[in-house]
Amino acid sequence: MRSARILLLVAAAFCGAVSAQVVNWKTFDAGLKDAAAGKKYGFIDVYTDWCGYCKMLESTTLKAKPVLDELNKNFVSIKLNAESEVPLTWKGKKMTGRELATQWGVEGFPTLLFLNSKGEVIGSFASYAETDLMVHLLKYISSGARERKVTFEDFLKEPS
Repeated sequence: MRSARILLLVAAAFCGAVSAQVVNWKTFDAGLKDAAAGKKYGFIDVYTDWCGYCKMLESTTLKAKPVLDELNKNFVSIKLNAESEVPLTWKGKKMTGRELATQWGVEGFPTLLFLNSKGEVIGSFASYAETDLMVHLLKYISSGARERKVTFEDFLKEPS
């Protein structure tokens, strides 16, 4: 049993799937403030406690080194429970996580939201994302392509 675990860890590390890094999650209010101060993009993982795909995103995609590298370099990461009654502030208005998710039109989970440094939503992806797709989404946003009105499909065709 022990040798099987070691073999799995070695194989995962060799494939780049395991990283000692973790996402540096911020609370909603602190995250928006940090994004504005650092002129970084905001990444919001809108989830629920019962969502299986949300848990899978957390345990796989958001632990992959290429995803962590991009998140930690260019984004301030925020988790938002779409069923939370915890108060937060959005655009000067006090509301709950539930109210904000409703205001944003979130209907499925996970929903990934991307904000500019001013706290404006500039993109979203409403589904589970595998590692490769997540890296492309993050680079699409952090490169400014979304704000330049480049389609995601055209962005994927551009040389890296």
